[in-house]
Amino acid sequence: MACDCYNRVKDLIREKTGDPKASFNGMVVIDKNGARWIPTIEIFYHKKKKDGTFNKNLSKMDLSYEYCPFCGKKLEEDYEEED
Repeated sequence: MACDCYNRVKDLIREKTGDPKASFNGMVVIDKNGARWIPTIEIFYHKKKKDGTFNKNLSKMDLSYEYCPFCGKKLEEDYEEED
């Protein structure tokens, strides 16, 4: 990660909650450049039915992001495409 916000905020969360194992959601992405951990946020939404109305129940999904939500820096260096 290009910034230290993740560790700083994780430490604050652990301090405020008193839980030494408190952490963020995230996922491991494996691609041609190797494996890396990406932080995610959980979003909730109503799926749309074929008739255009929305389901009653909420669905959830993990959403990753490219920029730090705390400082705005890009999380990962851009990888150059190999031809």
